[in-house]
Amino acid sequence: MRSPLFSPDSDAPETVSAKVLYHAATPVRFVIFAFLSFHPSAMPWLARANYARELRSAFFLPWAIAATEGGVIGFIVQRLYDGVVSDTVLNYATGALIAAPALANITSFVWAIAARGKRKIQFITVLQLALLVCIAGIAISPRTPFGLFTMVTAAFGARIILAGVVTVRATVWGVNYPAQRAKLTGKVQTVSVTITSLIAIGLGLAMQENENAFRIFIPIGGLIALAGVSSFARIRLRTERTILKEEACDAKRNEGSRFRALIHVLIDDKNYRDYQICQLLIGMGNMMSWTPFVIIAKQQFNLDYLPGILLTQVVPLAMMPFTIPLWAKLLDSVHIVQFRAIHSWIFVATMLLALIAGQTNTLWLLYAASVLRGIAFGGGALAWNLGHLSFVKAEKSQDYMAVHVTLTGLRGLTAPFLGVAVYNAIETRYPNEGSWTFALALLITTAGALGFYHLYRKLVRPPAPGTQATD
Repeated sequence: MRSPLFSPDSDAPETVSAKVLYHAATPVRFVIFAFLSFHPSAMPWLARANYARELRSAFFLPWAIAATEGGVIGFIVQRLYDGVVSDTVLNYATGALIAAPALANITSFVWAIAARGKRKIQFITVLQLALLVCIAGIAISPRTPFGLFTMVTAAFGARIILAGVVTVRATVWGVNYPAQRAKLTGKVQTVSVTITSLIAIGLGLAMQENENAFRIFIPIGGLIALAGVSSFARIRLRTERTILKEEACDAKRNEGSRFRALIHVLIDDKNYRDYQICQLLIGMGNMMSWTPFVIIAKQQFNLDYLPGILLTQVVPLAMMPFTIPLWAKLLDSVHIVQFRAIHSWIFVATMLLALIAGQTNTLWLLYAASVLRGIAFGGGALAWNLGHLSFVKAEKSQDYMAVHVTLTGLRGLTAPFLGVAVYNAIETRYPNEGSWTFALALLITTAGALGFYHLYRKLVRPPAPGTQATD
């Protein structure tokens, strides 16, 4: 049932302000109702309390996590350690930082095993506290070759722990939000990416004034993020006893070997395996392009801290709050493979624009590619966190998410470094032509998009009259 807050025809006293807003100018009304749509009263009744706590957590945690985002930390390293180490070392260090969010996901199966039989909210809360400790390590890294090592290590540690949060949180979202899941989690992610964007802008401004500003900025963000940890700790997981009982029984059936159980997910579920193959192609193309994108921003276009962070991180994140609600509406109404069959082509267009921008040395086209990447990220954030739930029962969601996140980690182990290797090889042989790396990424991403379309026709789209569906 719709909340009275959004019912202008109601005579209830609490709807007087809503009536005024309803009759306001259309653009104003649109903005106000878009803002009010985040209020817990606009959500399903059973989900409101947990949603409110997640929303507060999503507001405060990014104050610290923003510093570990690949586009932020990668560009900071490109400028901060320029001249401290060789360009080759610097490019691979940047590649490692861009890869960190995905590469850390290779540890997902370990987190799935560690969390089995544990109370999920308490487990995630401990991980969040450890995450803040790692982020503090970024702030104390000196501007020396060893400091580059410690900064990369601290960022990796933070992303590994964050991979555990994401893996275990899949169970929380799958159980707590059985209805309108994409809408609810989309709102949470919209708040998170909006705050991340604002914090990244603040960090860029501060470092443009003083390169050492991050040593104060990041610890302050960590203290504020503690409020987010506190809010998340108060979430209640529905049917937790049943879930823990199912996990205990499943552990006995598998004799404690969870890794073997994760392998069987891919062996036994052919549709999920095909889905992951398409994910592999889209992810490979996207990941291998991101590090050259950051390198080109510094080395070809010579951007300073603020415009560089805007291009590589803030612009994509800023697009997500506007596009996530639209993608969420689509995802709530179609199967995940149909969603991906539409969504993947945005990544294809991104690669094409980046290639043209690099070849023509046109900065505004590079920003346009960043905008498209943000639009794609808006849908990708939802599909990445929720896509596996279209294939699995609640008690198995952690295993399916672990498979998905671990495979993302394997892509992170190879794709960003492949992108750097191809970029360096092209630049060595043909100076100022490194943007051709985007052409290879374009081919791989197009193959993934075509794969999702084929999977959509096989699993979702009804066969044409007079034809037979194929396996």
